Amino acid sequence: MIKLFFISILIFSSFTNAEEKQDDMSEIIGMLVVAKATGMCGAVSQMINFQQTTKMDGGDEFIMRFLNTEAARLGKTVEAYVGDCPSIVEKYNGYMKLLGFER
Repeated sequence: MIKLFFISILIFSSFTNAEEKQDDMSEIIGMLVVAKATGMCGAVSQMINFQQTTKMDGGDEFIMRFLNTEAARLGKTVEAYVGDCPSIVEKYNGYMKLLGFER
């Protein structure tokens, strides 16, 4: 309950001064971007684990098409796209620790 209160204060305090809104929101937006990227890394990891376990016909090709499409959408190679995941997860864990949610 205390953690929820702390997070509420952190989020709502950024709305107090309209002139500083952009600066105040940049850290929160950064956290949201990291959270979204962490989710995508987790989804890709789960797809790969599922395919390794089930060996579904056409699964390898589907995963590679998916990775190629996402990497191209972001202007990256597949290697760079997947290679970003460890640092993204590290940032996510740092944010969670900062907010009091130890991992």
